[in-house]
Amino acid sequence: MKRLQQLKWVLLLFFAILTIQSCQKDDVLIDQNPVTDTSGTDDTNNSDGDNTDNGSDTNGDNTDGNNDENPGDNSGNEEGEGEGEITLYTVEGSNIVKKTDYKVSGSDLEFQKDTNKHNEVWELVKKIVPASYLSKMSEFMIFSGENSGTAGYVFPTSNDLSKWQMGIAIDFAYQGGFNAGGELAYTIIHEFGHILTLDIDQVDASISQSNCNNYFTGEGCAKTDSYINKLQTRYWADIWSEYETAQDSEEKLEQFYQKHRDRYVTAYASTNPGEDIAEVFATFVTRKGGPNGNSIAEQKIQLMYNHPELITFRDFIRGNMSSSKGRSYLPIAGSWKKAKIIGNPKKGCTHRKKGN
Repeated sequence: MKRLQQLKWVLLLFFAILTIQSCQKDDVLIDQNPVTDTSGTDDTNNSDGDNTDNGSDTNGDNTDGNNDENPGDNSGNEEGEGEGEITLYTVEGSNIVKKTDYKVSGSDLEFQKDTNKHNEVWELVKKIVPASYLSKMSEFMIFSGENSGTAGYVFPTSNDLSKWQMGIAIDFAYQGGFNAGGELAYTIIHEFGHILTLDIDQVDASISQSNCNNYFTGEGCAKTDSYINKLQTRYWADIWSEYETAQDSEEKLEQFYQKHRDRYVTAYASTNPGEDIAEVFATFVTRKGGPNGNSIAEQKIQLMYNHPELITFRDFIRGNMSSSKGRSYLPIAGSWKKAKIIGNPKKGCTHRKKGN
């Protein structure tokens, strides 16, 4: 048993080394031991209501519509890369079409067979990501987060940041019932926040870091009027050297956050500007009311409200996530599990590698 544990840690270290260092990519981890608390907010009223596993009966025309034990003729069957891949879909308009079933076993095989669950997750994605941004998603991955602890991620599939892959951990999506506590919805909103703030319209991937006069996100140079450049120059630049020094240790990162916690909507937002703006966007969407006070964290929320197009996205999501009974399937703002921990800013934003 001890030898197995040692082997497990060696494998985890190996995959950590393979990590791509980029803030266009994100990983949302499930953590049961929060480091810090978050400040109070004006929250939505969340209800578990009908958010339970209903047998995955969503099988509309928007998906491949298969619930076969064996993959169809339109899909390959490949070895996974050891990162929990289950099924890869291509995105065609508002539909997903199976591309690859990875070779899996055990509970992952059961999740692979149950394509109704894949469809149900995709239906929720469509309620959160507007059609204009679905068109920027080229691929959709169903994966298992058990080993990595990752609940969701995004990364660009094109060099110019015009196309993206989104991945959702199917096991976490159904943990405690489908979208229990709004956790899955929050994950999707957060990931959409990355695409929204780091795509080709916001970031120029052709400009290297040495030639970038604005904030460099990792895959390109933020455009002057981009959401993330405004956030970084207004609310990070004055403490940037302190932030870079804090990256030396977890203890220093915790001290950095505690010193500047009035700047961040959650502890996780203090990880880096990429995670900050994704958390600000998610809080902006899930919080029932607007800015609450004049702290820097609340000024960031106001930054969202300063852009009419973001208000439109907020209204789209909130309208789609309200039931006929007036209940919301969104979580309480800032309550999601990852919100209370601080990420590793040197790690980048995901364990995922480009290409599958």
